Amino acid sequence: MVTICIPPVLRKEAEELVAENPPVHPAWQKVAQRGRHYSLRTSSIEDLEELADWAYSWLMEPGMPMDKTKRQAFQSIIARAGRHVFLKPIGKGHFLATGWKPPKSISKPNDSAS
Repeated sequence: MVTICIPPVLRKEAEELVAENPPVHPAWQKVAQRGRHYSLRTSSIEDLEELADWAYSWLMEPGMPMDKTKRQAFQSIIARAGRHVFLKPIGKGHFLATGWKPPKSISKPNDSAS
């Protein structure tokens, strides 16, 4: 299970997709408010692809003037999704998730330095 937070600065854009009926993609039905963030909690590679694709399309073809804060927020969503899946840009403004990345192992510090 993976959780990706959508930064508060993108709340309006995310709420518009969550409110659509029927939703643009089933991933948006899984978005829930957690504290001050919207979060997508999923185990589906297609959901992560949708989230990264949404952010990337905003960066390539903004629907409004974009300031530095929003640009960085969209970039952070792509980076967060990219930690879990391999993302391949296709065409102008779209991503394709080609597979899961292996989980990173947590290494313990070496205590043999005495």
